[in-house]
Amino acid sequence: MKGKPANSILRYLITVLASAALIMAFNIFLDGMYLIGAPDAGDVEKVTVSYPEVSDAPKEFSDEENIKLAVQLTGFLRYSLFEKAPEGDAPLMTVTYFLKDGTAVEISASRDTVWWKGKARAIKEKEMFINLAEGIFFLDEVME
Repeated sequence: MKGKPANSILRYLITVLASAALIMAFNIFLDGMYLIGAPDAGDVEKVTVSYPEVSDAPKEFSDEENIKLAVQLTGFLRYSLFEKAPEGDAPLMTVTYFLKDGTAVEISASRDTVWWKGKARAIKEKEMFINLAEGIFFLDEVME
């Protein structure tokens, strides 16, 4: 008799975990995979954003608000696990996060591709990252 409640609980937990894994897999398939290992805003000392197409000089931000925005922008760089990045695509924008521990993390993107940890990946929501970053960091230059 003692084994039945434990088996019921175990069966229930397995069902819940399998359902959660299935939902996560479906969500990643539809919406794309997030960049794993992107820095947390609290770990970033300053951010440099370069966009040579619009501005010759990179912009540097060390205020909390712009650091938070730059980190949150990585959420729009979800990539497709099943789609190849376009051949011959080159980065339009590079965001470099200088961490408080002295290291730097760099993310580059074009309208269709993200370069992260040495790999080019096809962005799921094309043009979203570049459009948002233009509006947040380069609005004056784009409006000219």
